[in-house]
Amino acid sequence: MSKPTKLQFLSLAVIVVISLLGISQSVKAQQTTVVDQAGCVREPEAYIPSGTLVALAYRGMFKEQGIPGYDVFTTGFKSGQITAQKIVQAAVSACVLSNKYGMATQENYISDVQQQVQLFIQNSK
Repeated sequence: MSKPTKLQFLSLAVIVVISLLGISQSVKAQQTTVVDQAGCVREPEAYIPSGTLVALAYRGMFKEQGIPGYDVFTTGFKSGQITAQKIVQAAVSACVLSNKYGMATQENYISDVQQQVQLFIQNSK
C-alpha cells in the first residue's frame, strides 16, 4: 500500500469540510422549523403557488390561525397586522402547506406571497 499523496489528503480534507458544512446547514434548517405538523389529519401540500395561497387567505381559509378574510384581510395587510410571513405560517399551521422543506421560512417564497398580496390588493380597487 502506497503512502497518500498531498493531493489525495487535500481532497479528503475538502470532502470532510464540505460534509461538516452540509450537516451544520441541515441542523440550522431543522432549528428554524416554525410549526409542528404532527397533528395534521391530512397530508399538507408540499407547494402551493403564492397566488393561490393569497386567494385562500383572502377567502378566510386561515381565520382560525388569526388571518381574517375579505375586507379585514386587506385592511390588516395595509396596516401591517397581516404579513406574508404570517400568511405562510398560517397555511402551515392549518395543515394546508407542508413545512417539510422549510416553506415557513423560505425568504423567496415569502417574498412571492408579499408581491401577490400587493398585486391582489392593487387589482381589487
